[in-house]
Amino acid sequence: MNMSDFREITIEDQDLITPILRRMRPISSEFTFPYLYAWRHDYNLRFGIFGNHLCLVAKPRPYVPFAFCPIPVDGRHDSDGFKKAIDAIEAHFREQRYDLVFARVEEGRLPLLTGYYQDRAEVSYLPEASDYVCNSGDLINLAGRKYSRKRNHISQFLRYYENHEYVPVGPRNTDECFRVFEEWCERTDSDCVHPENCERLACKEMLDNWERFNLKGGLVRVNGKAEAFTIGERLNDEMAVVRVEKGNFGIHGIYAFINREFCTREWTDTKFINREEDMDIEGLRKSKKSYYPTFMVKKYLVRCHA
Repeated sequence: MNMSDFREITIEDQDLITPILRRMRPISSEFTFPYLYAWRHDYNLRFGIFGNHLCLVAKPRPYVPFAFCPIPVDGRHDSDGFKKAIDAIEAHFREQRYDLVFARVEEGRLPLLTGYYQDRAEVSYLPEASDYVCNSGDLINLAGRKYSRKRNHISQFLRYYENHEYVPVGPRNTDECFRVFEEWCERTDSDCVHPENCERLACKEMLDNWERFNLKGGLVRVNGKAEAFTIGERLNDEMAVVRVEKGNFGIHGIYAFINREFCTREWTDTKFINREEDMDIEGLRKSKKSYYPTFMVKKYLVRCHA
C-alpha cells in the first residue's frame, strides 16, 4: 500500500461516490459529493476504495492529518471488508509518518472504531465540528415565544424593504450570489489565511457546478440588487443541510427572512434541517443556537495508539 493508492477527488468521481454516500444515510454534514468536492483543497482530501469501503484521508493545514471512518460501498457493514479498509488507511498513515487519527466521526459510527481498536483508541469529543439540527417545521413556522425575535426581524425586513423579491438560485443568477459573497467578505474584513482553500472558494465550486450538483438555493434582491443568498442540499431522506447563508448585515432581518423562505419553499418534505457546525466561532455559535436546535450531531476524534 502506498500513497498513490489514494488519489484526489475530481468532478468525474461524482457518479462513483454519490450513491455510496446515499446508502450510508448520513446525518453528519460532511457526507455529500458537492461538499467533499467543494472543500477538497481545504481538506487536502484523497480517497480510495479498499475492502469494498470508501476511504477518505485528509491533511488540512491547521489540523492534524486524519481519516474519516470507512464507509461501506453497498451500505452494509462487513467486518472483513472493514478490516481491509483500516489496513489501507494504516498503511497510508505509516508511509506518511503520521499518527493514526480518525476525525469527524459520528457518534453512531464511533463503536466501529472503538470496537476495532479497543483500549488503543483514545476518544475526544469535537464540539466545534458537531452539527446543529433543527426541526424543519420550527424553521418554517417560527411558532411560539422562543422564535418571537425571528418573527420580529422578518416583520421589520418586510416593512422597511417592501421592494424585495425571493427567487430560486439557478444558472442565470449564480454570478449574483458570488458577488454577495465577495461583498460579505469585504464587509467583515475577511482576510483568508489561505485564500486558495477558504469558504469563498468552496462556495464558488458549488456555484460553478450548479447544473452538475443536486443543490437548491434562494436569492433575495432588495431594490433590484442581490443582497443575500443561501445554498442547501438533501443529506438523507429525512434531512436537508444548509451549506451557505450569506447576506448584507446592514439590511435588518434579511438573514431571518431568507432562512424562513428557503425552508418554506424547498424543505417542507424533510423532517430536519442540519445547519452545520459553529467551528468554535462565537458569532456562529450564537446564530445557530438562536434557532433552538432539536439535537446535535456529535462528532469525535479517535487517536489510535500502537
